Amino acid sequence: TFTLKQQYQQVRQELSQALYQNDAACRVIARLMKERDDARQALTTLQAQTVVASTHVEPSASKAMEVDHDEQVSAHGKSSEIERSAKDVYFEKAAETSKVLSKSRVKRETPADLASVDDWKAATEKSLVESLHTSTKPGIVTICLDKTGTLALTGGMDNHAEVYSRANDQTLATLKGHTKKITAALWVNGGGLDQPIITASADKSIRIWTPKPSNAEEDVNLRSIGWTKAHIIKAHSSDIVGLSLHPCGEYFVSAASDGTWAIHTLDGNTIIEGSIESPISQIAFHPDGMFLGIATGDGFAKIVDVKQKQVLASLDVASAYKSKAVTGLDFSENGYYFATTSAQEVAVWDLRKQKKAHSWPLSDILQNGEEQQSSDKEVEFVDARFDYSGKYFAIAAQNIHVFKAKGWSQLTTLSASDSIKSIAWAGKDAKEIVAASMDNTLRAYGPLQK
Repeated sequence: TFTLKQQYQQVRQELSQALYQNDAACRVIARLMKERDDARQALTTLQAQTVVASTHVEPSASKAMEVDHDEQVSAHGKSSEIERSAKDVYFEKAAETSKVLSKSRVKRETPADLASVDDWKAATEKSLVESLHTSTKPGIVTICLDKTGTLALTGGMDNHAEVYSRANDQTLATLKGHTKKITAALWVNGGGLDQPIITASADKSIRIWTPKPSNAEEDVNLRSIGWTKAHIIKAHSSDIVGLSLHPCGEYFVSAASDGTWAIHTLDGNTIIEGSIESPISQIAFHPDGMFLGIATGDGFAKIVDVKQKQVLASLDVASAYKSKAVTGLDFSENGYYFATTSAQEVAVWDLRKQKKAHSWPLSDILQNGEEQQSSDKEVEFVDARFDYSGKYFAIAAQNIHVFKAKGWSQLTTLSASDSIKSIAWAGKDAKEIVAASMDNTLRAYGPLQK
């Protein structure tokens, strides 16, 4: 009996000691895990602030655009060594381009022949082009002008893209192959007869078109001009809603309505893929190429760091409206201002402060000259664009309203079409705006030549 009591006391002592050691170990592990999580959070915040600072945004912006840890952008990129190398090349090129553009932007002068405020106050409709695309499926959904403003690349409801020469009043080429409406079309390298074209469609595909060799000939016959399909990209599983060319001209980004986005080379290779939780309605590269502007169907515009795949800012554009979709995005040339378009409001945001610099509710525009032109269609905003110099800003509803940037004073209201869909500034001197409409017309507006 005595021996059993001794063994019992010894077992109790060992058990007590083991429980004490376990409790102590649990406390140490909990403390280390907390320290680890705090360190990770601090590192993530520091990385995001460093990326923002690298784009030369003013110091106040580095605090304003901290990472939103409640909303991370998920990625489903591939992991092969070759693709990691392609990503490295992309990020090196993006950083180099950002550095060069940021420096040149500070020194860049306003074009000497830029249209004046008085010119735009006297602006009017200058030309009308009728019956582009087919009449069986009418509607021009998107327009992109080349750097000279003379070549218009349009995408239509008829599943085709067209290249129209404004100087010759002639359609030079029709790009066929998509099976649903064209949702986006881009010129590469500023466009021109000798430059590639990128188109995207509701058929979930992207096509890259290369110019025919004869396009570059000095005395080319207009009838021989054309583009041939070079690559088809199928990186999305839903309708593609937007395209944007990287400032370096060697990459472009696409976005689909299911919330996915991807960056591709002009050779048709997809090198980076990502997604957000909300449906995407539009996408655009920041002028320095380090960030993406993403418009969502639930009323927000998000600024996303491509490398970190994190949301740096989330701007509430239209969540309070009945029609929540943000249908348009446009960065000013300096990258500080960011325009958003929804059916009921256009706003310009100062990204350094994450606040609206100015906004135009639809009710204000209606009071200032916009009238209901069709009884069966409500007036709504469809597009808003800065000109190349960043000095002017245009808003399209049923009419086109031109404002002086920064002061935001209205210069003119131009009577347009009740089916206007998209607008584009022509050239670098802000002397013309071209509007594409669902009635298959192109209208040009600007000051009359003196």
